[in-house]
Amino acid sequence: MAAVAVVLMLAASVLISRPAMAAEPRELGAVTGFQAHQATYTLIAGNARVRVVFLADDVFRIWLAPDGQFIDPANTPPGDPGAPDANIVVKSDHPMPQTSWSDAGGYYALRTGAIEVRAYKSPLRFALHRADGSTVWSETRPLRWTDTTTSQTLRRGETEQFLGGGMQNGRFSHRGTTIQVARNFNWEDGGNPNSSPYYMSSAGYGVLRNTFAPGTYAFDDPVVATHSEKRFDAYYFVGDFKTALDRYTELTGRPFLPPIYGLEYGDSDCYNRGHYGVDPDPGNDGKNHPDKQTTPDAVKIAQKFVDHDMPGGWMLVNDDYGCGYSDDLGYELVGGTYWGKREIDPLRRTGDELRSRNIQMGLWTQSALDRQPAEVGEAGVRVRKLDVAWVGPGYRHALTACDTAHDGIEQHSDARGYAWMVEGWAGAQRCAVQWTGDTAAAWTRSAGRSRRSTVPATPASPTPPATSTASSAAPAAATYGTCSGRSSRRRS
Repeated sequence: MAAVAVVLMLAASVLISRPAMAAEPRELGAVTGFQAHQATYTLIAGNARVRVVFLADDVFRIWLAPDGQFIDPANTPPGDPGAPDANIVVKSDHPMPQTSWSDAGGYYALRTGAIEVRAYKSPLRFALHRADGSTVWSETRPLRWTDTTTSQTLRRGETEQFLGGGMQNGRFSHRGTTIQVARNFNWEDGGNPNSSPYYMSSAGYGVLRNTFAPGTYAFDDPVVATHSEKRFDAYYFVGDFKTALDRYTELTGRPFLPPIYGLEYGDSDCYNRGHYGVDPDPGNDGKNHPDKQTTPDAVKIAQKFVDHDMPGGWMLVNDDYGCGYSDDLGYELVGGTYWGKREIDPLRRTGDELRSRNIQMGLWTQSALDRQPAEVGEAGVRVRKLDVAWVGPGYRHALTACDTAHDGIEQHSDARGYAWMVEGWAGAQRCAVQWTGDTAAAWTRSAGRSRRSTVPATPASPTPPATSTASSAAPAAATYGTCSGRSSRRRS
C-alpha cells in the first residue's frame, strides 16, 4: 500500500507541475438558423451568430458574435465620459442597397447587383464572388476564436499580392510575410509605427478589421488575419486598389488637405532652454545662465529664413520633453495652475512675429490639448505635433488626440486643421499626416569633388516624409523641404 501511495503522489506531482494547456480554438459549426431583414442577413450556428450587412453594392460587413451578443467597441461611446471616444467608422448614412437571397442547397447566396456572398452551411464559412460568378476570396476554414483572439483564414491566389497595413517600414508587397498591426515605436526598417488594420489584395478587394485591438496578418497560403479580441468584425470593399481605397476612406474619413504651409519646410526645436519654472527666483533673471533661451528667441531663427531667402512654412517652438514655452525672461508659462493673459501674451507675440515672416507657429504636445481656445484662438497656433508621450497608449487614445488636435484648430480659428502624429490607426488620415520618426541621413555634394555630410538624428528634429503605401491615404508629413530657387513667401 505504501508503494501505491508513493506512485499516486508522484503522479499527482507531475500533474500539478505540468503547465496548463491553452484552450483549443473554437470555430463556427453548421448553420442552425437563418434570418433575412432588408440588407442584413443573420446566420446562427449553435450559440454563435454572424451578420452579413450590405452597405452598398460593393461594400459589406461580416460581424461575428461568438456568444450571440453583437458589440462594436470601436464605435461605441465609452462608459467613462472622459475616456477617448474617437470612432473608426464615421460614415453611417449609406443608402440601403437592393439585395436578394436564395437557398442554393449547400449554401445561402446573398446578392447585390455587383457581388454575391456565399454562406456555406456545414460548417459555416464564407466566399465572395462577383456577379459573373468569378471568385474574389474564399475561406479555407470557418472563422475561429479563442478567449482572446479571432482569426479569418483565406485561400491565397497563385499570384496574389497584398498591400497595406499602414506604415510598414521597408515593406510594400506583403506576400509571404507576416506584418504586425499594433502600436510600435520602431521607426527603423521592419517597424510599424503608424499601422492600420486595413489591407488590399490584387484579387480585387480591401478589408478593414473594425477594431482597436492589435493584430497580425500572415500572408502565407492560406492567409491568416488575427486580432486580439473575442469578436470578428470586418468591412469588405470590392474592386481594384483605387476603388477599394476610395471606399475605405469614405467609411473612415477622407484624407484632409493640409494647408500650404503644412507642405513646406518646418523647423522643430525647444526655444525655452535655461528656464526657471513657474516661480523663479525674482533676483535671478537668468542673464548669466550659459544656456538661457526663451520662446521668443524662435523669432531670431525665423529671421534667418528671411535673410537667406529660404522657404519656411512653420515652426514648433517647444519641441522637446518638458520644454513648454516661456516669456522673454524665461518664466515658464505652462505647467502651473494659473492660466491667463500673462501666460498667453508672450506666445501670441511670438506667433505674430513668426507670421510677419510668413511662418506659422506650432506647438508640440506632450501631455494635454486642454488650452486650445487660448493657444489657437489667441496665440495663433496653426500646427500640432502629437508625439510619443501624448499618444503613448495608441489605438483609440491616439485617434481621439488626432481628431481633437485637428478639430481644435478649425473650431477656434478660420484656418485649416493641421496635425502630424505617431501611432496612427484606421481613420487617422482624416486628421493628421503620419510622422516617420527620427532618422539619420547623408548626402553627397558635387563641386568638382564628392563630399559627404552626415546629419545626426535627434528626438526634437524634423524627419523626412514617409512613403505613402496603399493604406496611408493621408499625405506624408513634409517636415523637410527643398529649395526651388524661388522665394516661398505667398500663403493661401
